[in-house]
Amino acid sequence: MFKKLIVLPLIVFSSLSFANYEPAQQGGFSGPNTDVELSVKQALEVKDDTTVSLTGHIVLSNGGEDYWFEDKTGRILVEIDNHVFKNQTVTPEMLVTIVGEVDNDWSDSSVDVDVLTINF
Repeated sequence: MFKKLIVLPLIVFSSLSFANYEPAQQGGFSGPNTDVELSVKQALEVKDDTTVSLTGHIVLSNGGEDYWFEDKTGRILVEIDNHVFKNQTVTPEMLVTIVGEVDNDWSDSSVDVDVLTINF
C-alpha cells in the first residue's frame, strides 16, 4: 500500500512533465489604438516609420520574407518575418489585416509587418 502511494504521484508527475502542453493564451487590451487604418495608396504617401494598418490580400511571394500585398487601391511590398505568421497558412484569397511601419527608401516604399491577422 505504501509503495502504491509513492509510485502513483511519481507516475502522474513524470507523465505531466513529458506532455506537450500549449501555453495558455494571454489576454491583452482590446480597444482603440493609434494605428492608422489606411489604403495601400495612402500608405505609399506617408512619412517613413509611420505605423499603419492595411486590410487586403497577400498576393505573391517575392522570395524570402518579402511579399506583395494589395487592396483595391494598389500594391505594396511588405516584409513579414516567419514568426509573424504564427504557424498560420495564408493564401491570396484570404482577407488579412497587417500592422507595421512604413519604410521609405530612395525610390520605393514598403511595410515592415509586426502583426498579421486573418479576417474570417
